Amino acid sequence: MKLEPLRPIVFGRPGEEIGKKDLAAIVQRFKNLHKLQLQRIQAQLSQRQRDFLELLPLLLHVNHPLLPGYVDSETPAGIPDYLPSRQTLLRAARLSRSFEFKRRALPHHPIQGLFLMGSVGSIAYTRKSDLDIWLCHGTELTGDELDALRRKAQLLEQWAETLQLEAHIFFIDPVGFRAGHGEPISTESCGSIQHHLLLEEFYRTSLYLAGRAPAWWLVPPEQDPSYTEYLSHLLEKRFVAAGELIDFGGLEHVAAGEFLGGTLWHLYKAIGSPHKSLLKLLLMEVYAGEFPQPEWLCTRLKSAVYSGSVEPAELDSYILMYRKVEAYLRQRREYDRLELVQQCFYLKINEVLSVPAVSSVEKRYRRDVLQALIGAWGWSPARLRELDAQRRCRIAQALEEHRRIGKELTQGYRNVSQFAREHGRSMRLENDEIILLGRRLYAAIEHKPGKVEQISQDMWEELLPEDLCLQAHPAADDGIGWELRTGGNENAEPLARARNLLEILAWLSLNGFYGHRSRLSLENAAASSFGMFELKSCMYVLADFLRRYLREQASLDAYAAAPRIDATALFINLEGGGDGERRDGLVITSNRFDPLSFGSGRVSLVATVDHLKLTSWQELLVERRYGLDGLFDCFCEILNKRGPGSEAPAFECHSFGSSRSQNIVLRIRELFGDLTAIFMRKPTARYVARGGEAFYVFERRDGSVRYRIAADPAGLMAMLAEPNPVFAPVEFDRLALENSPLPAVYEHNQEGVIQIFCRPETAGCEVYILDERGSLFFRLHRGGSPQRLFAGYALFFSAVQRHTVTAAWGLEFFLLEGGRGSEWRAHALDERPVLSGRQLPLRIFGSEIEPGRTAFTIQCDDQEFSSMEWGDQVFARAAEHILTLRKGGERYPIHVTDIDAPPEVLGAPDIASLQSVHFLNYKRKVEERLQV
Repeated sequence: MKLEPLRPIVFGRPGEEIGKKDLAAIVQRFKNLHKLQLQRIQAQLSQRQRDFLELLPLLLHVNHPLLPGYVDSETPAGIPDYLPSRQTLLRAARLSRSFEFKRRALPHHPIQGLFLMGSVGSIAYTRKSDLDIWLCHGTELTGDELDALRRKAQLLEQWAETLQLEAHIFFIDPVGFRAGHGEPISTESCGSIQHHLLLEEFYRTSLYLAGRAPAWWLVPPEQDPSYTEYLSHLLEKRFVAAGELIDFGGLEHVAAGEFLGGTLWHLYKAIGSPHKSLLKLLLMEVYAGEFPQPEWLCTRLKSAVYSGSVEPAELDSYILMYRKVEAYLRQRREYDRLELVQQCFYLKINEVLSVPAVSSVEKRYRRDVLQALIGAWGWSPARLRELDAQRRCRIAQALEEHRRIGKELTQGYRNVSQFAREHGRSMRLENDEIILLGRRLYAAIEHKPGKVEQISQDMWEELLPEDLCLQAHPAADDGIGWELRTGGNENAEPLARARNLLEILAWLSLNGFYGHRSRLSLENAAASSFGMFELKSCMYVLADFLRRYLREQASLDAYAAAPRIDATALFINLEGGGDGERRDGLVITSNRFDPLSFGSGRVSLVATVDHLKLTSWQELLVERRYGLDGLFDCFCEILNKRGPGSEAPAFECHSFGSSRSQNIVLRIRELFGDLTAIFMRKPTARYVARGGEAFYVFERRDGSVRYRIAADPAGLMAMLAEPNPVFAPVEFDRLALENSPLPAVYEHNQEGVIQIFCRPETAGCEVYILDERGSLFFRLHRGGSPQRLFAGYALFFSAVQRHTVTAAWGLEFFLLEGGRGSEWRAHALDERPVLSGRQLPLRIFGSEIEPGRTAFTIQCDDQEFSSMEWGDQVFARAAEHILTLRKGGERYPIHVTDIDAPPEVLGAPDIASLQSVHFLNYKRKVEERLQV
């Protein structure tokens, strides 16, 4: 039945005649239009889903303990001019027989209005569409009242979820909204980055449910450029009362930055749902091209209402959007883009026109409107069948469509970048949300080696099962590459190719291309030891990893910081190697079972490490590294790319196909767990692990965990002897050292305490000293008892501390016992050792006379020897004098009792860097020169 157009309504300019009846008629026209659109929505819903829409205003108007959403009786409730219909009350009675609606006058109405917005009032609405609801509340609500109202809204959203409806209730304070305040940006909210563009979409798509009418309805379309002035005129002349309207503001002045933010927002939404968002993205491009005076679609819609139009194409917000984009692309002769827009439009409506359907009145309405559109587009029946069949597609089709969409999204990103360059001076590009959106887009659309590309899932309803084939083949640079093809089609372009096998497998798993109905085979796999067992095991592990750790971002907070690793998995020797086989094919066996330093030859069983990383920017990355250095590089990267002060990322390790795979995995998990624990517990610590024949010392330098390699035990001792800027305790992996006292020594290490360990030997004593910052000093003393050595070092440190301030505040002594197959133990001495008899004082003074040249003064008893007098012979002359003081001229070692020299002479850059190990090293150096 064809509806007759209504009479046009025209309002005069300020100062001209404006009829109150016409004002009321305009409000009623909008309400009638929205009521008709709501009826079309209801026709697509189930009975219980219709209850939600029908009851929503009532549930926010009253508090009843037996109705959905009840929090307490004090929760703000009440909508102005709301009176539930008899049908609404009957629906409420079905939920609660005890409910009885009592009409009563409220002193104030906390909820000013209730609206739906988005695709709900258009041909694009389907059962799968979300319901975006604007709950407009008064500014006077307190924080506690708003919290209670938000809890009620959450309960109502949860109720909708039980009805298979996805509803999102947004809280809008009209006063704050006019000031540009929005919710934080999230997957459901665009925040404040496109205030006016969001308002334009609201005016164009909103459906009135209850409460006050928007003031925008009463400003005639030709007066939109002077909205504020015209509304003030209506209020001042009392054509309408302020309490009857909700004023969200006008669209007179829109900043250029909003078009940047709006385009980025729709690009962001298009990443996951390109077919759904592409039309809105292009609308942003059209509006940006019309800047600074865009021809708003909401104004075109309002013009149709004022003119009395009843044509669906003039009143449907989605069709209006398409018409504007179509005109723009035709004018630019960009017909490929137009064809893609038409395709996205058709798929969004979700009607299968190639198949006849017996449907409801509402279904026939949608099909008739869509049929008229595609008739104008000139689509053939074959084209329709092709698009309808695309809902059940193959991987190659999905990839082709993804490339088309990706090209359009990239074009959109270029356009917004160009717009930013042209209008940069007038835009506030420091807007944090715009920066975060830009990073999100960069992370999503950037292509780089090792990044696993994610294909948008809205491109198909069902992916058809296929025979897939993985092929290993020689690469041009003498390596091995991998290709994925559809089975039995050698001439077809590969679906994917990569240097690393894991990259292809992760791509299959991420995009759901490998499932229980898929068949995946291997060909030419002789180039590697990767077989079907390994393939199935790896695919299971990947699917489980993504299921547990891949999450949709609820907000953009993660993009406020550099990307960190949220979850990671190491795949060891995925394509074979590292199993301990010799060149002659024999397998190495040994009671030295550490896979990182295996057998008598101390070989590493880690050949390759494929590192799978899921970042906080939702990037899935694959990188191959080699050997132990590669493994430990992965460790450092994981530890360094976690959030500051945060827990370590989820860590997994896997290996397949070797008899030692499980041992390798357990060993790597243990080692990484130890590293994580120590650097969480002691940020300045050092950790020593054995790898092959070398030692790897992990430490934090300049804020990052790194490792250095010591080729042998002597190199390790030298590394541990280095001065440290802060206290740096050392922990040892349980398999790092065999028959060495170092783990037992460092077990007692304390900040600020000098600890002296003595191990008696046949030829003398081994002395290990840990200074106040954990630096190691070692010396083998020929002759002398532990008691005398302890006392001598105690005397030396006491003398140094009298004239030099260091961080040392204590001194401890230990005797070392064990070794040669037994466990090392360090026993603390209860009393400080004291030298018996007279000790010959021997003091060394040093000063730098020029870079690289030191002048010495040696005091022995009452004698003094200086470089100025004796030159290079100063040490020899002092030693000769010491021998004359000994009874019988015994030639046992000479010990320095005190050193006083500036930092540069002792090897420190400044006095703050001085530590006891500097004095110990200098003491040894001087004593070696004193021996005659």
